[in-house]
Amino acid sequence: MKNSLPLFFFFVAAALAIGQTDHNTIDPYLEKAKAHSTKRLDSAIFYTKKAYEHALDLKDTLLIGQVGYYHSFYLIRNGNYAEAEAILNFNLAHKDALSAHVLGGIYYNYGNRYYLEEVYDKALENYLQSLHFYTEAKNRQGLMTTNLQLGVVYSKLDKKELAGYFYNQSLLFSDKAEKKHTRKITYGKDSIPENISVSKAMLAELALEPDNAIKANVLYNLGRGYFENKQWQPAIASFKQSLELKKQLGIADQIDKNLFFIGQSYLEAGMLAPATNYLLQAIKVSEKRGQKATTIASLQRAYEEGGDYKTALLYAKRYDQMKDSLNALQENERIAEITSQFETEKQAAEIVLLETSNNLQASKLANQRNIIWASVVGVALLLIALFFGYKRYQTKQKLQFSELTRKLLQMQLNPHFLFNALNGIQYFIKQNDTQKSTKYISNFSGLMRNILENSVEKFITVEEDAETIIDFLALQQLVHNNSFLYTVHIEETLDAENLCIPPMFTQPFVENAIIHGVQGMQNGEISVRYKLEGETITVTIKDNGKGIAETLHNANSLHKSMGTSITKQRMENLLKTENYPVTLEVVSRNEADAPQGTTVMLTFLKKYL
Repeated sequence: MKNSLPLFFFFVAAALAIGQTDHNTIDPYLEKAKAHSTKRLDSAIFYTKKAYEHALDLKDTLLIGQVGYYHSFYLIRNGNYAEAEAILNFNLAHKDALSAHVLGGIYYNYGNRYYLEEVYDKALENYLQSLHFYTEAKNRQGLMTTNLQLGVVYSKLDKKELAGYFYNQSLLFSDKAEKKHTRKITYGKDSIPENISVSKAMLAELALEPDNAIKANVLYNLGRGYFENKQWQPAIASFKQSLELKKQLGIADQIDKNLFFIGQSYLEAGMLAPATNYLLQAIKVSEKRGQKATTIASLQRAYEEGGDYKTALLYAKRYDQMKDSLNALQENERIAEITSQFETEKQAAEIVLLETSNNLQASKLANQRNIIWASVVGVALLLIALFFGYKRYQTKQKLQFSELTRKLLQMQLNPHFLFNALNGIQYFIKQNDTQKSTKYISNFSGLMRNILENSVEKFITVEEDAETIIDFLALQQLVHNNSFLYTVHIEETLDAENLCIPPMFTQPFVENAIIHGVQGMQNGEISVRYKLEGETITVTIKDNGKGIAETLHNANSLHKSMGTSITKQRMENLLKTENYPVTLEVVSRNEADAPQGTTVMLTFLKKYL
């Protein structure tokens, strides 16, 4: 079971989405499923499957969508993602017949499916869709659970401000939390931190219909909150309650962490005997090397503070062995060096004894040693010089790469373009055009994310490059009032998910096709095509714009106008550092007897990521 997934709230939201039905033959199945859900999940799946099959027999699309929501809930909880997704896909295919309640639940289920597989970007996308429909349906329970999950995901991504915002939003829609908690909840003289207040609010909600599996996880989170705020006794109590529930239900998930945090809390509170007891239990059940090493370190500290230095030393040695096996290797090398030094000194003593009988031989041996040492020193100095020379060369290449990346980012994050794109998005928001504003916000965030992520990569997949271009063109089309059409096509023979090219080569030429090509035209068209040709990947950017007279001369001018001095430097840098050639060809014409427009062809060596 994944920690922090509020399955109980998911079930309550499902109940609100289903509502009442006149099909009395289905309700008993759902009631039986609910009765078995906390202890026998296979039975719950069996009964919801029966209900779903009956809904299919009735050929009632709304009813199929509602019951399918229940069935997919239990399937996701059991890890049957493919089967659950098939049901959810059917619901989306008939979304026009479904209520906002059910649609909110469908996207919430999708979000949970991706959350459990740790595909967080898709989880966020579906949770936000769920939020939209739950808002439309005024479903407070759904809004509470969806905001809570958004907080959990952003917390996993270490985005604390966003996580805190959605946690607070979750509390706003919680009936019990709204009565008992405010944004700043007081506990004695000080305010309760958000991670503690949220967990307490969730436990209050669980009192409506206890689900011990979820309660165990919420208690664990509450214990972490107390632990992080150095409230040791409440932390111990919460972790122990969580541990007891997990043992009753036979849940092995994070048992070792429960035991560790109980022991660590006792240790911080100065209670060494129970601390040692729980930490020893944690070692026995821990399977992860990192967690076991952390527990051993705490045991070392516990024995040290208790005055048992012999046992503390044993655990210190165990910790060193587990933490870094390289330390053991270095220790062996050090012992070997001492042994070697001893043998050398022993030989030197023997040579001194031989000097009395054969001074000439001793002199020769001394000379030979001097020559050897001089040679060793000379070779060592040469190696040191070569090493620092190589490091200097590497540093120079990195600085050059960083400078090129900075210039390219400056060129791509054009303030004028960003200002116009944001103004366009603001316009649609003011017009209350949710669909377009959502679409362009998605394009804008996708573009910004791709540009910033790709800027630190030397190679990205063809698919990622194409996604960046699609988002860029969509925003440019918004800025230019849809004055041109565009297409982005990847040939089927090209393995776009695994073949890669250097990032940020395509976008400057696409921008040039807009500014110097189709801008101000009627019926302007831009096409971007990715194609595999033998051992090379060709990216063609073509527009039907004004074109340029005197092809060769103006093609060079075009080359410079696009900031391709940076592109040329990047091409040279890639050839030097990666032995990766890139070629550029620009063809442009505006002759009377020939089609107008400009074609740019970038050719990259075939390379797998």
